[in-house]
Amino acid sequence: MCSLNGTKREATPSVPVTFSRSTEYPRDVRVVFFNADKMLNRIICLTIACHCCLAKDIKIQVDIPGQGRIRGVEVSKLRIQKIIAYYGIPYAQPPVGNLRFAPPLTDPLPSWDGVKNDTAYPPSCLQNQDDYKDAEKPFLQLISKLNFTLDENCLYLNVFVPYGDEPKQGYATVIWFHPGNFATGTPAMWNPHTLVYRQRIVMVTVAWRLNIMGFFTTGDGEASGNYGLMDQQAAMQWVKKNIKLFGGNPDNICLMGYGAGAVSAGLHLINPQSKGLFNKVIAMSGDVLSSASIKKPEEDKDLLDRLAGSFGCDRKPTSQLIQCLRNADAEALVQQAANTNWRPVIDAKLTNGTTPAFLSDRPAAAFEASDFEKVPLLAGYTRMEHVLEYEAFNGINGTSNEHLQAVLSGLISGDIPAVNNSESSCEYNHDHIVDAVMFFYGASPPAKDVDAFRAVLVNFVTERNVAASVYQLASYMSRERPAFVYRFDMKPTTAAAVEHLPDWVSVPHLFDLLYVWGVPYWATDYDWDIRDKRISDTIMSFWTHFAKSSDPTANSIYPVVWDKFAEDNPGILIIDGNFNMSNSKSVNYKAFEFWNKYYPKVRDVATQCCEVRDGASGVYAGGIYLRLVLLCCIFFMF
Repeated sequence: MCSLNGTKREATPSVPVTFSRSTEYPRDVRVVFFNADKMLNRIICLTIACHCCLAKDIKIQVDIPGQGRIRGVEVSKLRIQKIIAYYGIPYAQPPVGNLRFAPPLTDPLPSWDGVKNDTAYPPSCLQNQDDYKDAEKPFLQLISKLNFTLDENCLYLNVFVPYGDEPKQGYATVIWFHPGNFATGTPAMWNPHTLVYRQRIVMVTVAWRLNIMGFFTTGDGEASGNYGLMDQQAAMQWVKKNIKLFGGNPDNICLMGYGAGAVSAGLHLINPQSKGLFNKVIAMSGDVLSSASIKKPEEDKDLLDRLAGSFGCDRKPTSQLIQCLRNADAEALVQQAANTNWRPVIDAKLTNGTTPAFLSDRPAAAFEASDFEKVPLLAGYTRMEHVLEYEAFNGINGTSNEHLQAVLSGLISGDIPAVNNSESSCEYNHDHIVDAVMFFYGASPPAKDVDAFRAVLVNFVTERNVAASVYQLASYMSRERPAFVYRFDMKPTTAAAVEHLPDWVSVPHLFDLLYVWGVPYWATDYDWDIRDKRISDTIMSFWTHFAKSSDPTANSIYPVVWDKFAEDNPGILIIDGNFNMSNSKSVNYKAFEFWNKYYPKVRDVATQCCEVRDGASGVYAGGIYLRLVLLCCIFFMF
């Protein structure tokens, strides 16, 4: 067992939460429902206190069929603010030895004698601290010290239950898939006390294999990949079968994921084996429909060669390679594969007949064919997704359209496939792709200052990387069931929460999770502003109301109108001080159409090999054809 900093993780201490009301709201923040702040808190506290007092016989011990008896531990603040935590429930056999690089084994499930009585999180799945991006650290330092222990034996889930009498139908249950680019992350980062106590839901947090351990493939049936996704599915099966024992409702299960977790939830929507295991989805800041979120197995060829050399394994046959890697030191494997862009793999041709493919085609194909689980959806993105990851935002030294073109050209360079010119004379038309992007994002007249120039880049990055995918997913899902979409514009008012953000940044990737998870109420080193606490109360209420009833504002005490998303009325709730639905001034809907419909056509044509010459002139006929297609696309777009 290892640790990211060589120390064991201590249990989170029980620290009182104070409800300060010393800060006044500015006049322009029109959240009038917060004026009932004091009365609301009293009602919440009295209601939950009554639940706790009336609960004569709290069920602390649970018998799990086929596994054993587990005892929960009370987690409390201010004495009456209690929930029950069941830590470290194994949902599959340890993925070690011959089960490394293999689907999770759930028959039989791990069992134990006596009473399992864990009082803290078990070790997290193996990961490399170097795989945490610098852009993530301003957020991570607000919620985690990154001092959790690591182990290959990590297929556990944790169940958190409100303290008190459960409703007749059972509590709505939320399954959390954490972010981390499929390379990092752990349930141990996320403190569910506030959500479970204040909103009275059952929360299940899941550890699943990451990086090479969860997504390595040999490109054939020896190791097909996607084991992290299969782990999630095994956990979902466990929850569906057993959550009733903990007071949860097996017929009201909501998947909630962020980033890689949201992509995962989107993939479960199209996986046949996941069907029936959940009833709704919350997908935050994920881009399941983007081609960048998945990979083809041949992309790992260089990694296979490198691993074979590093561990002294025979490269072929792959049966010997995979057996050699199963015998290698697990931590060394993770270290050797650090800084790899881990993603789910299209595995239709990689299965050996014993396990069905998890992802048989690009996700967009399934949604286009309406071949997905029809459940309610809540999805959205932040105002400045991933902007902290781009060097282009640092030291801007020009605002001309020529400079903008150079920057955008670099940002989309990854959309151009590599060509081995020693084997082919094909040349792709990178300039045509840049021309299309510049036609849409180029300013006329050019930006006159750095702020205006940066605003163009912010819109480009956010709309291209996340927002367009969220919009398209909602378009598909809303045809069948209710869908609700948001854009998160609320920057924390607590100074310590934003001290490591550049002044020009409002809400980057991850920062909306501060409110979703009630972080202002956590026992942290920061004294959170009362405004952040009140906004967190609102967001937690909306998210959990959706988990309970498929409508985020159903029976809500907050007078916010959140219209359903529809293709002919694609409303987006702008989460700022006003909570208004979007309009053409607040959201550029044309950008979604550009990225979802027209840019793919331009890119596909521009990356076709244009080697056919006109016999009379010797001019590349393909180039002329390409220009015509590009002009047609732009014409129809505008």
